[in-house]
Amino acid sequence: MRHADLSPDGVWTIPAEDREKANASFLKLPPLAMDIIRAQPRHASSPFVFPGRFDDRPQNGFSKAKAQLDAAIAKKGGDAIPRWVIHDLRRTAKSLMARAGVPAHISERVLGHAIPGVEGIYDRHHYLEEKAAALRSLAKLVNGIVTKPTPPEKIPPAPRRRISTKKGDS
Repeated sequence: MRHADLSPDGVWTIPAEDREKANASFLKLPPLAMDIIRAQPRHASSPFVFPGRFDDRPQNGFSKAKAQLDAAIAKKGGDAIPRWVIHDLRRTAKSLMARAGVPAHISERVLGHAIPGVEGIYDRHHYLEEKAAALRSLAKLVNGIVTKPTPPEKIPPAPRRRISTKKGDS
């Protein structure tokens, strides 16, 4: 992801040369993603939001980051996830979008999958707003998962009053 590929309103233009299918794509990123991007230190000598070891290349080797994530999970006392790879996060995103009620034909486009058959040939709509809504739903769901809920405010019990059942008592 290059800084030049992000518009001020959060639209990420994914250039054709960066995509497996060699077709450009557009995603309007949710505020949560833009907050993460804006929080990254800007390296004057690199065009990338997430530069690699060398400023002229993007981050690409994720095995060290995955090992750090595995260690953080273990440190928190979480169960190790057997045989998982970074690419599994795409499957998780697809599943979470389904949980959030995102239609399959939209989540497929969010993930950049080629749409097969006649639909893929004839439907030329960019689905920018639909994909943006899907990403907002995904971000809301992920944020709810990773953010500890605040405990409800404790309301002190009302003082008990004695109720008399005898006639004449009030």
